Amino acid sequence: MGIFKRGRPSRQEPPDKPGIYFFRNKRTKKVDYVGETKNLKRRKKQYLASQKLDLEVHWFEFKKADGRSTSRTRRQHERAKIERHKPHLNQRRGGGGRMAR
Repeated sequence: MGIFKRGRPSRQEPPDKPGIYFFRNKRTKKVDYVGETKNLKRRKKQYLASQKLDLEVHWFEFKKADGRSTSRTRRQHERAKIERHKPHLNQRRGGGGRMAR
């Protein structure tokens, strides 16, 4: 079993837990961005404050990681999701923005 439960991502208010998140376009229903973080709640607030996330255009969806996750395992999952969805807002294919700890 992986570090994420099977099923669709949540659109509820995110917890202050690690996980993977998506910006899903409300019109096309396609994933436009994939990322991973150690704090989903804080990451959503950062995107809203910087105006990089427009809730009129995108849903902020997430999957909470279980207690066994590390930055490295979340990054691997992020890379797999980027490869699957090919989101156009990800500048680097495969979550290569920073080194996993």
